[in-house]
Parts: sequence; C-alpha cells; structure tokens
Amino acid sequence: MGSLGNGSVEGHAALDGDSPPAPAAFDIKRIAVIGAGPSGLAAAKHLGAEGFSSSQIDIYEQQAEVGGVWNYNAATSTSTQPLRVPQTDAHAAPDPPIYPGEEEGEEKDEYEDYEFDSDEEASTAPGSGACSLPPISRRERRPPVFPNPMYDDLHTNIPHTLMRYSDLAFATADGRGEGKGKEKGTHEGCEIFPPRQVVQEYLVQYARDVRHLVRFSTRVTDVSLQQTPPSSSTPGQPRIREKWAVRSTNLLTDASRVETYDALVVATGHYSAPYIPAVAPNMSAFAAEHPGVISHSKTYRAASAFAGKRVVVVGSGPSGLDIASQISAVCASPLVISARSPIPDDTASHLAAGDNKVRVVGPIKRFLIDERGIEVGPTPTGTSSGGEGEEEQATERISDVDAILFCTGYLYAFPFFSASSLPASTPYLVTDGRRVHGVARHFIHAYHPTLVFPALPYKIIPLPLAEAQAAVFSRLWSNRLPLPSHEELRGWEREDEEGGGLEGSRVSRPGKPFHTFPKGGDALYINALHDWALRAQGGGEGGKGGRKEPPFWGDEELWQRSIYAQAKMQFEKTGRTAKTLAELGFRRERPAQETVAPLFR
Repeated sequence: MGSLGNGSVEGHAALDGDSPPAPAAFDIKRIAVIGAGPSGLAAAKHLGAEGFSSSQIDIYEQQAEVGGVWNYNAATSTSTQPLRVPQTDAHAAPDPPIYPGEEEGEEKDEYEDYEFDSDEEASTAPGSGACSLPPISRRERRPPVFPNPMYDDLHTNIPHTLMRYSDLAFATADGRGEGKGKEKGTHEGCEIFPPRQVVQEYLVQYARDVRHLVRFSTRVTDVSLQQTPPSSSTPGQPRIREKWAVRSTNLLTDASRVETYDALVVATGHYSAPYIPAVAPNMSAFAAEHPGVISHSKTYRAASAFAGKRVVVVGSGPSGLDIASQISAVCASPLVISARSPIPDDTASHLAAGDNKVRVVGPIKRFLIDERGIEVGPTPTGTSSGGEGEEEQATERISDVDAILFCTGYLYAFPFFSASSLPASTPYLVTDGRRVHGVARHFIHAYHPTLVFPALPYKIIPLPLAEAQAAVFSRLWSNRLPLPSHEELRGWEREDEEGGGLEGSRVSRPGKPFHTFPKGGDALYINALHDWALRAQGGGEGGKGGRKEPPFWGDEELWQRSIYAQAKMQFEKTGRTAKTLAELGFRRERPAQETVAPLFR
C-alpha cells in the first residue's frame, strides 16, 4: 500500500529554531466549489472549519436545490436530445437545462399563474404595457432541472449507519453502530437502506449551515488557469500563485459573469455522461433502424415503461441488477441479462434466474437489424471457454426485442474545462473518459495543487470518503499541512497507476477503470487520509477551535463494510422494511475491549 511520504515543512517554522520560517505554500483568499452535492457540501464544511469565511467560499449549483445526484427529477436527457449510440465520447455536449412547462413552441403569458391583488396591480405588471420594467420571463420564475441517473423506486446499496457523514446521523434513534450512543439524526427512524427521498432530505439538512454559500440555478460554463510565476526574490511570497477564472451563467436570467479564485473544488460527480460501449457490430445501424430500442440506465425512471415488453438489460453491476429486478416483475418473461461475468448465486436466486423470469446470457456478439434482435455468447461461468470456434457455436439469437437497456456506467466529463483551460505542459484532464489524468491520490492535481477533484473513485462509500479528502485539502490550503513537492505528487500518481496507492493493492491493466478501488480499499483510504489530516500543525481537532475531525473507520464500520452487500440482499428479500442490520440477522460479535490502530503515524 502506498505511503504518504515524509512531506516537507513548507509553511511552518523550520526545525532549527535559529532559521527563519519557510514561506507558506498557499495564499488562498477565495475558493470556488463547483457542485452542491455530497462532496461539494463536505468541502464547504471542512473549508469553513479551517477558517475560510463565508465571503471566501462560493458554491456553484446548476440545480435549484442541493443534493447532486440525489436531487431527483423525472426529466430525462432524451426529452431534449436523442441518445447517441454508441456513446463513448467524454467530450460530448452536456445536457441542456430543461425548463418545466416550456414545451417546444409553447407560448404562455408570463403572469398566467399569478394571482394579482387588484386590477391596478395587473395593469402595471411588467409586460402589460403600463410598466417600464422589462417582462419577467418564465425562466426567472421556474428554475430549470437537469437529468440525473436517479430512478423512482431506489433504495441505497449501503446502510445509512455507514454511508453517513461523521457529524450527522440519519436516524435519531440509532447512533453509529446501531445503539452505540444516541446521536442527533435527520429522521426519527428510517429503513437501514433508506429510499432516495430520505437521502435527499438528509443532504438538505446537512447543508443548512452552508446553504447561504450556494448560487443556485447557476451553471459553470468555462474554467481557465491564470497562472502567476512564483517570485523567489520576494521574502515570504507564497510558492503557489495560481488564479482560476470561472465563467458562470445564471439560468434564471441568462446573465453571465467571470470571477477569479485562488483555489477550485470540482465536485460535479461522475454520473452525467452515460457510457454505452460499442459492444458488437451493426450497433449504430441497429439504433438508426430501430430508434428508441437502445437506451441507458440514466433515462430509466420506472418499470412501468417496460410493461409487457421483451427486455434485455446489458450489465450486471448493482444498479443493473436492481433495475432488472424491477423490470422483470412487469415485462414479458423472461427478462434477459447480458453479462460478461457470472452473477453470484444469491443474487441470481433473488432475481429468479433460471426460473423463466430472468435469463442470464453472455455478451452481445452482433446486433440483428432485420430481426430487431441480438446474437449473444454463452452464459458466463467464470472459466475460460474452450476456444473461439466453440464460443461461436454456442451463440444464440434473440429476436423481436423491444428494449435494450445499457447499465454500463458513466464517463468522467468536465465540460467547463477546454483544451486551453490548462497550460500545454499539463496533461489533458480527460481523454477517453475512463480516468482523470494528473491527479495524485485520486483527488489532488499534481501540477496545480489549488485544483482538487473529490469523490472520483468507484466502489466506495462516497460521503465519508469525500469528507476525508476535504479534511486533507482544506488543511493544505490553510497551510496547516505541508504541501508535498511536485515530484512527490507525481510519484504518488505513478503509485496509483501501478496499483499501489492508499487504497491497497489492486490489479492495474489496460481497460480496467483507474479509479475503481478493490474490495475494502475505501476503508484503508479513509483511515490513511484521517492520519494524514491529523498531522496538521496547530491541533484543535475534534471540535476544539471549530475545527472538524476527519472521519475514521473503527471495528464497527469495517464490519459493516464487509457484510453490507449480503445485508442488502436480505433487505430486498424481506420486503425493504428493516430499520437495523440486526433485524436482518447481522450482529457483530464485540470483543471485551476494542482498539483500532491507525494506519499511519
């Protein structure tokens, strides 16, 4: 597992008492946070705890509410633009805003829904002819929405006792560890795997003390680095002197503005650009001949849209299997899952695979245009097939397919970064969309450390991980943690590339997603960042002086992390009503005395 290195002593007094203090690495006066989802909110909380004032932090959010991916709306991207098939372009245009009630060609009086107090008020309203003020557009009164991947009947895959922030519980009745203490929570009681509505309410409550920092319905359209060379001749001059120009558009008024910041948190998540791989020949021609048959899980909202239809789900990840389970209850039997790897037996049992309700087949080999179907390989078994000839003989044709739903994930995409946003000497942030280039430890930009990307990894518990990252970069920017050198940051990125980062050993090979953590890797990573953050000068952690202690996973959290997938399966089988892990039959044997050693000191 990668180390944090020895670090430098920049920004703090030298160890020799007779030597003058080294200059601070940063002089951060203003910070822009792009996104008011889970990672953006955690960033704002930790930056505030490090002494950055409200006047120094701006949060840009294109939606009209906090929550990010959890801020559900029923709109889909296909309502404004057709889905590209295949879709492998990380630089495709982002979803445009959707203004509720504004269908194409619809014209409506600006004040049709407004009740005036008097005829005089109505006669002098903007746009009435008797008022000199310009008419108020519908956009000013009705904020736009943006499509997201949330669907109607979604429960988390993670117990709320684990996916929570360190300083706010979901359920008042249950402290961390289900009864270990009585913490204040956002709900008097909720399912252990809560529905999406509860998570959104939780995030709204968590955001209460930073909500005034958010510029809602404001979209960032361009970011560029305005770099100032460091001056080695000026005593006390900070080593990092970068400025970020952020252009944004108010979606209610269409007004644009450009502001300059000293640091930038890109907290936009990675669930906006759908990934539909070119899995087989004839795919584009099939999509053109049969428009609407191929779709992506980002557009899925409810199983009712597939009632009575012959459906193929491509992909066997958690979301794909959850969606398949929902659709299989209403579609024509059997629903077909096209998978590249075997589905675990307990999951297959829950899906009723092999019981004529769900069938699992292999990867798609060819799209059949005339038959409106697909040719698929043999069911994956986890063992190598005998050879190419045998695999060809084992293919099967499935005709008259009504819907092919790709549950194949997303690409990393940052449409506000262009080719000219960063210097030519800096690697492109995104090429094929499978990773973010130039970042160390999966969040700090190695070339421009005033730029961070929280919550990039997959197969993690996102809220505490984003919080742990925020604890580190907020301390770096306040100069309480020493900034590693550029060479050290680049070395960390190479360690990550080789599969030896803080998340533990993982297989690194071409085609394997770079930011995908191994099982349990998020626990190692969170605790490593905890220990890194606690190296900060000045102390005052754990609430003293207003500073926030970073999250740390002890025995209880590590146990929950190890069993939550089995617990979720039991939760589904028992009707989605259990409020504790114990109700599902999961109880941890606690030793008489528990101690958890830190990973790094």
